[in-house]
Amino acid sequence: TFADPDALMKAIRKYSVEPGFSTPVDRWSFAIKQTEWDNASSGISGDLGIGIFFLGQNDLRVSYVEKESVAGQAGVQRTWRITKINGNSSITTASGDIDYIVNAIYGGDPVNITFKKPDGTSVDLSLTPATYNEQPIILDTVYNSGGKNVGYFVLNSFLGDTTEIKNNFNTIFSKFAARNV
Repeated sequence: TFADPDALMKAIRKYSVEPGFSTPVDRWSFAIKQTEWDNASSGISGDLGIGIFFLGQNDLRVSYVEKESVAGQAGVQRTWRITKINGNSSITTASGDIDYIVNAIYGGDPVNITFKKPDGTSVDLSLTPATYNEQPIILDTVYNSGGKNVGYFVLNSFLGDTTEIKNNFNTIFSKFAARNV
């Protein structure tokens, strides 16, 4: 009688009682259909394509943007501040706000987000989750520190086309070698 495998998993979480705890301990287990798992493990996502983090108690920021995602195609950039979600400006680290934010950003429904850019201007975007290919390596660069070059890259996931990931690693490390990292 459950709508999907995840609904079943959520229903049985209440039975995850352990000695010493007053409430069920499992809040994270989930279940998905095989086709959804195959997509996820192949690097195919179906969301907005952004990561978020709190820079401060009332300061929610974009930590990364997948280039091929709806957010990436709309021009959203890393470090942009989120000031409203679906018209709600209560964006804090309070538990109720966190639940609202996570459901709005990752829940799979269209969302209206107001972003404040580093130059102080704001942009309102209506974003609808869509399928895209994730890019496991989302950033690479070379920094100079104390006269030495330091290579830096962000590996966001081990999922996707392993040949492509290996080729990306080769490209990055060749670039690092050419820059004397």
